[in-house]
Amino acid sequence: MKSITKLSFLIAVLISFTTVSLQAQSIPEEGSLGLRANFTGQTAIEVPYMLNDKLSLAPFLGLNSTQDQSTNFSLGVRPRYYFSQDRSLATYVTGALGFSNTSFSNNNINSVTNFDLMIGYGAEYFFSDQLSISSDANLGTRFGDSATNIATSARISASVYF
Repeated sequence: MKSITKLSFLIAVLISFTTVSLQAQSIPEEGSLGLRANFTGQTAIEVPYMLNDKLSLAPFLGLNSTQDQSTNFSLGVRPRYYFSQDRSLATYVTGALGFSNTSFSNNNINSVTNFDLMIGYGAEYFFSDQLSISSDANLGTRFGDSATNIATSARISASVYF
């Protein structure tokens, strides 16, 4: 009896995975516009736009303010170049180019402006051509008024396309 239960469970799992993979779509069509949110450290609103079936650009805008302490403004773009376009799981190379300005209200320093440059590699799974989840690993640098630094980061994000 236990082996029938195990076999039934295994068959149910295989059918579920098959159904999910059959429903999965490919990269959104050219001209699709969306919103992207990061699950970790969300500080900016990203608006991905599919230029063609291999390239998307996601301009971002961030504003973070703490009363009587500081205000941070960031602006930039995050491109993605997809290596595959016909599968539900697409790998990509990504990057970021932007700047940030932090103004301080309780410090001798009035403001600090930095430039950001990043490159990374990741994968995006498309549940449909309107919904996806992605993860990427990145290497970036920040230079400007603050001390120059080099850092690694990882991002997990979800995108909704219209």
